[in-house]
Amino acid sequence: MACRVDFYVQATGAAQGYLMLACRVTEKAYQAGHRIYLRCQDEDQASQVDELLWTFSQSSFVPHQLSSSGRSEAPVTIGYGSPSNEDAQVIVSLADEPVTDFDGFARVAEIVGSESAQRDSGRKRFRFYREQGLDPVTHEIRL
Repeated sequence: MACRVDFYVQATGAAQGYLMLACRVTEKAYQAGHRIYLRCQDEDQASQVDELLWTFSQSSFVPHQLSSSGRSEAPVTIGYGSPSNEDAQVIVSLADEPVTDFDGFARVAEIVGSESAQRDSGRKRFRFYREQGLDPVTHEIRL
């Protein structure tokens, strides 16, 4: 089965709104019963997302754990290294680089912020997936 790639592009909003968008996409994947690897750019961003997942929604709870805490039993693992398809079915990526080892995953959700550098990074990642023979789908999201 081919990996599905979706780009969630923050159309407008606050500079850090793309982190909130990542939380929303992660929540939807969790509610659909998937195991998720939330791939961050670095350790600082992983910590930010870890905190945000506790507070972004008053009406839901997304069980999660940082990958630095060891092997995770939580449905959502937050990290900044390469994911393992033994631990996750879906990757939600905030990283500037594409997920090069997407084989074995059902889905990759690339998050793109509204700032110029984030848009440029998103275009490069989009081209990468196209070059791999995939047909990514773009969703403009207004926050």
